[in-house]
Amino acid sequence: MRKLLDFILGRKYYVIIVGERGSDRYDMASQIHTSKESAHQHRLRIESTRTYMYITTVSFRSHHQF
Repeated sequence: MRKLLDFILGRKYYVIIVGERGSDRYDMASQIHTSKESAHQHRLRIESTRTYMYITTVSFRSHHQF
């Protein structure tokens, strides 16, 4: 059933949106994650830096495998 849903809807991926501290610039983080847990671990690493601040995690579906 899962493979059928992945074929019809596409696989689910997660990407983190970050902002540069001290500016109004927002970017997508450099990694696309295949699991929510992986995205959460990356979020924790981002929050420990002084350069970037975490904004949000966005999920999307794609038929292309990343």
